[in-house]
Amino acid sequence: MKAIWRHLQFTATSTIDALKSRSQITRLHTRGQLLAQLEHAVRKYYNSSNSHVRACLVFDIDRFRQVNTSLGYDCGDHLLQELGRRLKALDQIDLVVRSGDDEYTLLLRAQTEKQLETALHRVQQIFESPFTYQGQDCFLRASFGLNDLTITPDNVAQVFLQAEQALLMAKQTGKNKLITFQAMPLLPRFTSQIHMETDLRKAITENQLCLYYQPRLELSTGHISCLEALVRWNHPLYGMIAPADFIPIAEESGLIIQLGEWVLREACLQKARWLAQDKLDYQVAVNISPCQFQDESFADKAIRIIEQTGIHPSYLEFEITESSIMQNMDKTIAVLDKLCAKGISISIDDFGIGYSSLNYLKEFPIHCLKIDRSFVKNIQSNSNDLAITNAIIHLGHALNIQVVAEGVEDVGQLDILKETTCTTIQGFLLSPPVSAYEIEQTFHMYDNRPVMIS
Repeated sequence: MKAIWRHLQFTATSTIDALKSRSQITRLHTRGQLLAQLEHAVRKYYNSSNSHVRACLVFDIDRFRQVNTSLGYDCGDHLLQELGRRLKALDQIDLVVRSGDDEYTLLLRAQTEKQLETALHRVQQIFESPFTYQGQDCFLRASFGLNDLTITPDNVAQVFLQAEQALLMAKQTGKNKLITFQAMPLLPRFTSQIHMETDLRKAITENQLCLYYQPRLELSTGHISCLEALVRWNHPLYGMIAPADFIPIAEESGLIIQLGEWVLREACLQKARWLAQDKLDYQVAVNISPCQFQDESFADKAIRIIEQTGIHPSYLEFEITESSIMQNMDKTIAVLDKLCAKGISISIDDFGIGYSSLNYLKEFPIHCLKIDRSFVKNIQSNSNDLAITNAIIHLGHALNIQVVAEGVEDVGQLDILKETTCTTIQGFLLSPPVSAYEIEQTFHMYDNRPVMIS
């Protein structure tokens, strides 16, 4: 683990003099400028119709230390200069960065998979002809790590880190090969729950967390009504970690309260940014965990965060599970009334799989019911799931409560939900959870006109 970490992290021993020396040898960018250069290059081509940044390629010269020790450092420097010239001569490459002693990072541009394959082949061809120093031929070999995930200005750091992980796998499994991150076997994760908890504590304070957003669609109007904020963990070593892997640990350790406050604050700040830019005039839904909701000071903390970020509470919806609100009826009524008095909407998440008593629907100030995705998944093939879904929808209509069908993934499900007069849908058919930048690019245009899905 320590060896992998050292391989992926910038070392404190890289002094200013050393960086200057590298730059003089290769006349390429130093790694200290890497992320800024990568982001700048991606932004330059992200909205271009002529060219797209399709991949991040990181390669490392195999056994280069032996070149330096056997042929001398002057020879090694000469070979690196020649390598730099060959790289700069290639087209379809927007950026070449010397990101380590014998490691290079490239951004490849292409419109099709075929063009990407061609660009990769040209890079690998660099090593097929010999490098010459003082009349002596020297053949170099390299290991390559590729990440062909769609690159946006928001995920540059993630894409680069995953490409380095693929490179590390290539080095560890024989060298002189190319490995794509998406095709890699799962990397060893945390050796124990304690390690995950320790890293999660750091993640909350060290800006490793981010929010993705998934939209809801009003079927009657075709307009987006809400964006659900979903937390993701971009681990510095393992890349993006799904909530299912770390939320249970956060709940068991008590970190869920701190994590939940971070999510609420970040969602409010993002909403404030959108308002300032006159973008995405939708509500933002934030999930509230059972532990967070049962915290004695939850309502006061939430209201304080909202006030500090400067947005109106009516822009927020809190998604709370049935199990959370049923633990203490009197307390729940007091908390929900306090939140609703400020203008915050309340929805019941995963409705239909919790408590069977429906009495709370008339006791609590509830604005929305979200049908659990387990019912929506099988409504085309399971008559019982269809009956339950239909019953929840009609119950919502009768009580004047909005009903959202979660997990809508195909047109067949959508057609059935339309027949059952479901008011709102959310799911991959409309959009998967995506970054704030991607949600802006995709849905800002629909602020004033319907979204068309079929």
